[in-house]
Amino acid sequence: MADSEVRVMLDPETQRRLAAAAEVLGRSIDDHARALIVEGLGHDSWAEDVRIAEEVDRTGVSYSVAEGLADFDAAVKTRFEAPR
Repeated sequence: MADSEVRVMLDPETQRRLAAAAEVLGRSIDDHARALIVEGLGHDSWAEDVRIAEEVDRTGVSYSVAEGLADFDAAVKTRFEAPR
């Protein structure tokens, strides 16, 4: 299968940051951009994201980021306050 070509237009600041990061890593800008895209698409959380969206659609129940963080903070606090 032949490689296809995709062009992405970046604003000057993003292009500058991409070029600087690529240089630090010793990569070409194209190679670094490709690696970032592959890494971003390579995780399996898309399936989890779809599952969560479907559950929200089904139940109508969702939680704000603040509610989620409060729940997380409470769980961490509980964990560290538990006797060892």
